[in-house]
Amino acid sequence: MARFLSAEWLSAMGTAVARSDRLRQASEGIDLTVRQVVNGGPEGDVTYALRMADGTVTVIAGDGHPDADADLEVVQDYATAAAISRGDLTPSAAFAAGRLKLGGSVGLLVRHGDVAAGLDDLFGSLRAETTY
Repeated sequence: MARFLSAEWLSAMGTAVARSDRLRQASEGIDLTVRQVVNGGPEGDVTYALRMADGTVTVIAGDGHPDADADLEVVQDYATAAAISRGDLTPSAAFAAGRLKLGGSVGLLVRHGDVAAGLDDLFGSLRAETTY
C-alpha cells in the first residue's frame, strides 16, 4: 500500500489517470494544468500537477512548482487533502470552510466539471490502496 502523497502514491495516481476512460473522455478538447500544493505533510510540503491535454491526463510530481504555467492552483494542508482523498470531506466543503484555497482561473472548475467528477472517481479507486 502506498502512503498518501508519497512518490509511490503519485506514481499510482499517474497510472490510474492514464488508464481512466472517464478522464480521457472528459478531457478531450481540454488544455488545462491544475497544480496541487499540500502543506504540512509527514515529509514536508508536496506539489504536483495534473495536466490535461486533449484526452491525455498525466501527473507531474515535483518539489516547488512542477508547472509554473498552471491554469489553476489548489492549496490545502495535509489534513484537508487526506480528508478529501479518503472521501471524508468534499472539496466544496473544504473551500467553504477556508481549508482549501484556489488561485488562477477558478472559472475553469465550473467549465470543466466532468473532469472534476472523473477525479473523484479516481480518488475512490486509490483509497483502498492508500495509507494515511
